Amino acid sequence: MHEEERAGGHVAVLGQLLAGAQTQPRLAPATAAGLALWIEEIEQVLTRVLSTTPLGEFADPSGLARALAASFVGIELYEGVDAAGANRALDALEQLSLLLTAVEDLGPLTQRAVRHRLRRTSPRDA
Repeated sequence: MHEEERAGGHVAVLGQLLAGAQTQPRLAPATAAGLALWIEEIEQVLTRVLSTTPLGEFADPSGLARALAASFVGIELYEGVDAAGANRALDALEQLSLLLTAVEDLGPLTQRAVRHRLRRTSPRDA
């Protein structure tokens, strides 16, 4: 997806729209609507993937989808000035998916322990 979006120039246009919306508020609604389509798809995937793990009841798929979309746009723009740094950032996001897979592969007892620990430290309960 990274290579396809970069080659198509979509992220560069999106970056310009986001920057323009800071001083030209009339750009904001259309830009937000376009981003919403992307965010909705990311949110659906996160909801499906996280629901099968102990993290599902603690994660906010809607907030995470927005964070990932913003990160992706930022990384894509950052790549223009520091390609190696952008690749490291993408690799770090990939590492998060590996961590999620590791949690998903834990046995039921270990998953229960993870849920218990998260409940004890969750700021949502405060």
